[in-house]
Parts: sequence; C-alpha cells; structure tokens
Amino acid sequence: MTFEGPASVDYRNVSALNRAYLSLLTSNRHARQSAQRLSPPLLGRITSLTRHQADRLAATPFMLLSFRERDDRLWSQILADQRGRDLFTTTVGDDYDRLRSAGLGFVWQLARQNPYTLRLICGASLHWCEQIAERTVFGLLAAAAPHADLLELRRANDTELWRKLLDNGICRDTRVRAAAHVSALQMVLTRPAETVSRPWAVAAGKSAGPGLRVAED
Repeated sequence: MTFEGPASVDYRNVSALNRAYLSLLTSNRHARQSAQRLSPPLLGRITSLTRHQADRLAATPFMLLSFRERDDRLWSQILADQRGRDLFTTTVGDDYDRLRSAGLGFVWQLARQNPYTLRLICGASLHWCEQIAERTVFGLLAAAAPHADLLELRRANDTELWRKLLDNGICRDTRVRAAAHVSALQMVLTRPAETVSRPWAVAAGKSAGPGLRVAED
C-alpha cells in the first residue's frame, strides 16, 4: 500500500495555524487557558517569545495546537450530536474561535483527501480520521462549536517535549532547529497517548500490592 506524504502546502497551513495559535497565547484568555497544563516556567517562555522565535517554533512539522484527537469520550459526544445545530446561530467568538474553526476545516479536508498526512501532523488515529471525514465541514464545525475546551496545546504535560521545542526548537542555527523539530515529531508520533489520569496514577502509586518473590527450590 502506498501513502501520499504531506505536500508543501500542507506544511504551510500547519505553520500558519501554529503561528496564529502562538500569537493568541500572548493575548487571548481562552488561548492561554488551553495551555494551562504546561509547567509555569515553560508557559512563561512560550508566551514571551519574540516574533522571530515564534516563527521558528511555528515551523515545526506538526500542529502545536491539538483538537484532543485521542479523547475518544469527548469526540463520541461531539459526533453523536444529531440535533442539527445551525453554525450561523451559534455564539460567534473572537480570534480564538476563528482559529478553532480554521483548524478544524483544515483537519476535515485532510481527513477526506489524505488521512495519512493528517495522522503525521497531529498523531491522530485512523479511526478518528474516518469519523471526521464522515461529517460535512459545516456539520463538524457546528457540532464542535459548543465545546469551548476542544482546542488545547499539544502534549502540554510533556515537559521533555516542550523543553526541546522551546530550547533547540527556536535556535538560530537552522541545522540544530531542524533536528529538534524532527526529534519532537518523533516523540509525538511514537510516545503513547496519556491513558491514565493523574488521580488514578497517584492511587496506583500508593497501593500496597504484593511484591515479587523468587521461588525457592
């Protein structure tokens, strides 16, 4: 089976969406809330980037903004909405809402035309791509409109990833920056998505399970 890789226009769209999102992180309350899982020091860095640093970071080969593609419960709720919402009667928001709509439109187009590329630029599952492609673009935007928390910073809880992106990922040296971007993409694509919430993880850590014993002859 052959796969059609991303075209240059796909990367230009990714960069444009990333740049718009980074800009909103410095000026928009809703965008700032979408990055709250990022550690305070890193949040301070990403919201104080210079224009040139933001341009370098925006050139990563994947979307820095996430539509919570791996949250099956949320997307089951969104896509199960059969009430036929009218996109033009939903509350019209600010630049943050327009970015969310533009991003979803881009995602929908790729899901229909080249899901392989969509999986590369946002680490989505094939099932998610197929679900998105089944909707009309207006139906998708209308169904997603009531979910103000849909958009968030990708892997905001992954400190190692964001240290890499906010250090070498904005370096002036083109070779160092490119290597950091490719390494970050690999981390996004190969690291498993978060499957255990923090309370469960803490509870598991506190449980007193039986220890391993070596059987004696």
